[in-house]
Amino acid sequence: MRPYALGTAPAPLLLLTGMVSLQFGSAFAKRLFEETGPAGATLLRLLIAATLLCLFTRPAPRLLRTHGRLLLPYGAVFAVMQFSFYEATSRLPLGVVVTLEFSGPLLLAAVTSRRALDRARVALAGIGLLVLGGTKGMDDPVGLAASLLTGAALTGYILLGARVGRAVPGGSGLALGLTVAAVLALPTAPALGLPSVDVLLEPGVLGAALAVAVLTTVVPFSLEFAALRRMPPRVFAVLSTVEPVIAALVGLALLGEHLTWVQWAAVLCVVGAAVGTGLAAGTPDKEAEPSGTSPRAAPSTPPDTAPDVAPDTPPGSSPAPSDRSPSRKNGVHQ
Repeated sequence: MRPYALGTAPAPLLLLTGMVSLQFGSAFAKRLFEETGPAGATLLRLLIAATLLCLFTRPAPRLLRTHGRLLLPYGAVFAVMQFSFYEATSRLPLGVVVTLEFSGPLLLAAVTSRRALDRARVALAGIGLLVLGGTKGMDDPVGLAASLLTGAALTGYILLGARVGRAVPGGSGLALGLTVAAVLALPTAPALGLPSVDVLLEPGVLGAALAVAVLTTVVPFSLEFAALRRMPPRVFAVLSTVEPVIAALVGLALLGEHLTWVQWAAVLCVVGAAVGTGLAAGTPDKEAEPSGTSPRAAPSTPPDTAPDVAPDTPPGSSPAPSDRSPSRKNGVHQ
């Protein structure tokens, strides 16, 4: 997808498309676990995704030196989020893991908002997520802990993703962040349990890992990064709570996981909160004004002199960092 296409598409549409891709890919990823285990699937996913994004965006190595204080923790949080998510989904149902994962973004939305109506929407979404998740998380304490760790990492990813998106040109921030995550995964994955190299290099395994990397990393995180560039982390966090609903629907369609009427009511709670937040995002919000070091602050450069991306900039070009506006990949989830 060309940069200008992402730049003109509505941010909520980018976010929704990314979440659908992510959940379909996550359901498909479970087929890899029998061959590679969660750690092996995560390692292959990160290596392949980082390679593809670097080939596409061709980030300048100097950006890693210039923005290392942002990119290194961003990549570290990304790696933690991926390892913990796959470990959790290997132990618990996909919908439950995604539900528990969003406890972090919900807390972020509640803490960063000062409007009573926003907090009411967050509370409504929180009730829905609690009901949708049910008590299945208690079936496996390790899976529960991994899910909550994923939520904590996702919160850091949202905050750091917003800052990286403003500071690093184009899609280079995401590509370099994924590269850092992949490098950190190399020594981490063996400690968590890996099959033999022969298994990881089997054509069938590599093909499945390529599909998973594209569906769960390249597509969704590229779209989310672009979406976060145009919305405050608070709004992104609440809109992202639709993802457990998508996970439940994917589970129903692909895995035969049926929901009770109470769970469907919870789905409506989450959707209602997300829709309300999306409508509110279109109105002026003085609370979202730049505030210096706040993660919601806009770039300090005035709008008429802010760095901009030429809409027809080829994917392979590398203009000077000051000539391209940052993209924000957050990366959803998982």
